[in-house]
Amino acid sequence: MDIENKTSVYEEKEETQKVNPEEQKSEIKSEKDRVLQTAVIVAVGILVIGGITVALRLSNPQKDTKKGTEILKTMDAMDVSKADKKIKELEAQEREAEQDAEEQPASEKFTDCLVMGDSITQGLYEYGVLDQANVQADRGAGVSAGDNEKLADHIARAKEMKPSVLFLSYGMNDVGAQNGDADGFIKAYRLVIRDLKKSLPDTKIYINSILPAAQTAIDQNSVYAEIPKFNQKLKKLCEKEKVTFIDNTDLVKQEYYAGDGIHMSTGYYKEWVNHMAEVAEL
Repeated sequence: MDIENKTSVYEEKEETQKVNPEEQKSEIKSEKDRVLQTAVIVAVGILVIGGITVALRLSNPQKDTKKGTEILKTMDAMDVSKADKKIKELEAQEREAEQDAEEQPASEKFTDCLVMGDSITQGLYEYGVLDQANVQADRGAGVSAGDNEKLADHIARAKEMKPSVLFLSYGMNDVGAQNGDADGFIKAYRLVIRDLKKSLPDTKIYINSILPAAQTAIDQNSVYAEIPKFNQKLKKLCEKEKVTFIDNTDLVKQEYYAGDGIHMSTGYYKEWVNHMAEVAEL
């Protein structure tokens, strides 16, 4: 299942100090919340003063409440106006931060991340979508595919790197290795997940679904028709192990398939990294 005829793209980048768009969005949201809280407090104060003014008028019609009314109007005009202006400013900043986040290169979002997987995962760096330093993948790799040395190397790399976020993307080779038996795959994957959770307690772990095979691939090997069953059981495993399952099934389009009906073209990888980044809030 090798990915053929693709060129690795490597570019050395100068390290620059940049503001993380996601952190900027979070700071703007916090500031916006503080402004809204202030506006609510002011509104409550206005209601309290208004209530007192009405109560005084009812209890003592002769009581001069003109001063209280003037204070009420002043607070209403001044504070609500300021709050409204501040909120509009923050909303503009928020829109700008969202735009910056969308334009931020995937390689920057995945700086402290590692993606582990098989030959499909190799496409992430072979198509230049992510830096190879953030991808640990090999042809034929799987959690139960028989080549334990490749998986062991991947796990060792993750333990050495200690990334803040770890994405696993295995399964296509396991479907064939297990001859369509999802139970053996799940048993092996459970051991991998538990090992990583124990060794990397501060790392957030995400498990990618197995991509659906094209009908042409299924026609050649009916075992690939079992992939939906594998994914259903994988999702349940993730729930039990308290790790996040990422379903990429809907990202796959017919035009993304390579000639073998299993591997993907460059268009898929851009959508895939964006989906992972969105789920992991990178």
